[in-house]
Amino acid sequence: MKKTLNRRIPLLIPALMLMVGGISSCNKSTTTVDDEVTVTISNVAVKSFSLKADSKVMANLDSVFFSIDLDNGVIFNADSLPKGTSVEKLIPVITFSSSVSEAEISMTGGSEDEKKVNYLENPSDTIDFSRDVKLNVTSADGTNKYTYRLKVNVHNLDSDSLIWDKLSETRLPSRLDNPVAQKSLERDGIVYTLIEENDGSYTWATSTSMEDAQWDKVQLDLQFMPNIASLVNTPASFWILDDDGNLYESADGNEWSETGEKWITLIGAYNGSVLGVKDAEGTMMHCHYPASVSIEDSEMDPDFPLYNRSEFRTIETKWSGDPTAFFVGGETATGETSNHTWAFDGSNWATIDAQSTPAIEGATLFKYIVYRRTSNNLKQKAYDAWILMGGVLENGDYNRKTYISFDNGVTWNAGSDALSLPDKLPGSVGSNAVVLYSSLDADLADAWKKVATKSLPTRANLSYTIDGYDITWECPYIYMMGGVTTSGELLDSIWRGVLARLTFTPII
Repeated sequence: MKKTLNRRIPLLIPALMLMVGGISSCNKSTTTVDDEVTVTISNVAVKSFSLKADSKVMANLDSVFFSIDLDNGVIFNADSLPKGTSVEKLIPVITFSSSVSEAEISMTGGSEDEKKVNYLENPSDTIDFSRDVKLNVTSADGTNKYTYRLKVNVHNLDSDSLIWDKLSETRLPSRLDNPVAQKSLERDGIVYTLIEENDGSYTWATSTSMEDAQWDKVQLDLQFMPNIASLVNTPASFWILDDDGNLYESADGNEWSETGEKWITLIGAYNGSVLGVKDAEGTMMHCHYPASVSIEDSEMDPDFPLYNRSEFRTIETKWSGDPTAFFVGGETATGETSNHTWAFDGSNWATIDAQSTPAIEGATLFKYIVYRRTSNNLKQKAYDAWILMGGVLENGDYNRKTYISFDNGVTWNAGSDALSLPDKLPGSVGSNAVVLYSSLDADLADAWKKVATKSLPTRANLSYTIDGYDITWECPYIYMMGGVTTSGELLDSIWRGVLARLTFTPII
């Protein structure tokens, strides 16, 4: 059975631990090389390993943490250096647990001949870590010899880039080819999709395994014409407007009943109710259903976006008894495109952005993990952030920039180019995003091999379990579903995205 542990793998010894306490008693004092020669590790053990500071290569290069795996004879930085870091001329700083008679560094591979450096005599010589590098150590009395592989890992891609790929069949879960419209949402880890087929029928599809693109599909027998884009859900029900603005409710998405409410637009869910806007004898009013004594109808601000808003997302904070829910952008009753973030706190609607996004319609809004660099410019820390992407700008261009808010929609900043939507992902309006966790796994029996082939780990704050040398962690994937082109054509596709660093094996 797998269990959650908060410890390092045995024999993967941090350099700092060796410096402070010598070789841990939990490690072997001897090891066998080629099943014949027994080596006393303490006589040839590397006590610490680091790189000499070189600001031309990277700031804080001397603070990069290296792990020393005595059992496998590997010294490596599990948290790799940024993409593009030059490692051809680095100076290692090595200390040993006892006196040694020889410490030779050899460099092989590539177009050059083998090169050797006597580290004891020339400790300031540079080493080309782009080649295969080994450290050969001989004990003081000459009886023990041991070889370490030295690896300075560098990311082969931008760890903070969003990677996108189509799923296996790359299609929405329609019963027929060429669906006309769709709306997808998530509740309790299950994805629900309502689709209008090309013959005028409707499909209700559910998936408990998006990573496998597995769907259960049923044809609905609806007695009304649904406005598919208006579909929202509360914890107990699904809600939708028909083409005339009548509000319907369903417990399971299959059987629908009319509520008697007639609205202009359905905004989203809030505390078990749904919020909308209705025409009350010529006055546009914010409204809700079912009736709640804590929420009162109020007159709508003329600048409030009625159509093509982002998803309506809820914020739970420890400072407020009631949640806040918000959306970004949209189109007003007069046809203007909004650049504001509108929020509802249970009593009032207001714009909350101090630094807004561009004016945008049909953007996709979701919460995700984003990393920010710390003050030493080396380590990065994970934060929950709101992501806004896609949609169409006021000038009619598709938005490919990603906007990030770390303060629940108050301040928005454009993300790096690495977070932008790639050209291969078609531009669209009104795509739906759901974020679901999938299990990834790796084998830590040989940490160096895993680091070398796994694009390298990072300090990701992800939950993980280990069983022996097997590690499993939960990785959040973004599923971008559907969307409509400016010509009104539905994109019959599902794309999956992930922040690259979240797929790297966590450091433990």
